[in-house]
Amino acid sequence: MAKRVRFIETAVENFAGLRSKTVNYGNVTALSGRNGEGKTSIGTAPIWVFWGKDLLGADYTSAKNSPRPSNYKYDRVFASILISVDGTEYKFAREIAGKTNSFYVNDIPRPAKEYEAAVASLFSQEEFMSLYFPAFFFGLHWAKQRALLMQGVTPPLNKTVFQGMDKLQADKLAELTKKNSVNDLETKHKDAKPKLDKAHTEAVGAVKKLNEMLGRLTEAPSDISEMESKAAALKEDVARESKVIVDASSINSHHKALEVRLQQLEQQVKDTVDAWPKLRDEAIKDTCPKCEQSLRDESVEAVKADKDRRIELYRVTFAALKEKRNEARMAFNEAEWIDVSVQQEKVREINEKYEELQRKIREHQERTRLAAEVTAAEATEESTLASLRESTFIIDAIKAFRAKEAELQASEIQSKFTTLSIRLFKYVASRKEYEPDFSVQKDGKDYITLSAGEKIGAGLELTEVLFKQSDLITPVFIDGIGEYTGPIAAYDQVITGRAVHDQDLQIEVDGVKV
Repeated sequence: MAKRVRFIETAVENFAGLRSKTVNYGNVTALSGRNGEGKTSIGTAPIWVFWGKDLLGADYTSAKNSPRPSNYKYDRVFASILISVDGTEYKFAREIAGKTNSFYVNDIPRPAKEYEAAVASLFSQEEFMSLYFPAFFFGLHWAKQRALLMQGVTPPLNKTVFQGMDKLQADKLAELTKKNSVNDLETKHKDAKPKLDKAHTEAVGAVKKLNEMLGRLTEAPSDISEMESKAAALKEDVARESKVIVDASSINSHHKALEVRLQQLEQQVKDTVDAWPKLRDEAIKDTCPKCEQSLRDESVEAVKADKDRRIELYRVTFAALKEKRNEARMAFNEAEWIDVSVQQEKVREINEKYEELQRKIREHQERTRLAAEVTAAEATEESTLASLRESTFIIDAIKAFRAKEAELQASEIQSKFTTLSIRLFKYVASRKEYEPDFSVQKDGKDYITLSAGEKIGAGLELTEVLFKQSDLITPVFIDGIGEYTGPIAAYDQVITGRAVHDQDLQIEVDGVKV
């Protein structure tokens, strides 16, 4: 049930030119008089008491903009409002004395924060002011205007929205929304789509690169098993023929060793032959080599005997050396020497064939590996593309859902108005989706271009809808009512201000002058 706020009494002192005035409200409170008599000031007083604002929501407490009188001296600026909220009375008052601001709740002084909290506990500023003085609503930011108008409007049921959508999209969302909300689905797939776009691009690139690598390889052999068998046979041939070379190397190494030994003995024989003339022709001296004194006969004989001994040793040694040389020569001549150059060429040719087959086998293995990677990459590409298409389809379905939901909501809101056209959404072509927006037109004209009377009419039509949707019912203040010729419909109290030439301020309550 809506909260009902009624004005009972407003009292002001030195408030915007009103030295002292008390207004007791009825169902219809009509204020009339010439300009400057205080009609708008009386209408402003409740707003100033509650929030320190003017009717359009601007600050009304500063030195430059406030209800302080400018044409006479005063001791204080004061205003109070007695109201009832669902039958319970509350009295609020605000006072400026010099530079001091004071606040009262039920005639008891309160700190500013407590005072503000007391007002806020009863109603919000923007909702109250939009209902009380409709021109305030049209000065709000469009998002706040939209929020106020949308409050109390229940979004259409999903199944209602689905009925107006493409069947494939509707069926998909109907299935998905069994476990997730549309908002959760939108968040999930909008987050996933860029990642899937990137993953798909990478998958396409991988497939392309692998196919290029595969294309650079030679054609696969017709029978890889036969090629592997031939390679195995050639490997055995290489091993067998290489063993012949290894065995020949051992024989040739022995031949070489015998050759070296023979050369060494030949050199020793030659050196021994070259030493013989010196020994043979060695003279027998009969004097001492140191003191050159003549040797005795027995000493000379001893020298001769030593020479003969050394000659005999030479002959024995030389004979033994020749015998060794002859044995080495015989062994060398009998030793086998194998020419492996032909065998090496044979092994080389067999090995070349083997390596060529091995190259083709490795290439086949590389082709097989790349082919498997291509298959895996293509599967990844296909899977990623399927996921991307799925997310794209769901996002598009959600856009269609939002569009239809917006259409239904706009239609519901618009159905509540007669002369006003309301726009709640706008289409963003770059994203192909609707986003929240708000504008009001009357008979095709924007609010700002309307005449004073048309603005009053637009405001009254708007407040009628706001009252139906709001949980709050407030008095309505219509200033400049003389400019308006249409019907006045309000849920409760109405306060009007009418300019009357050459008339002092006059107040009528429910048709009775007071």
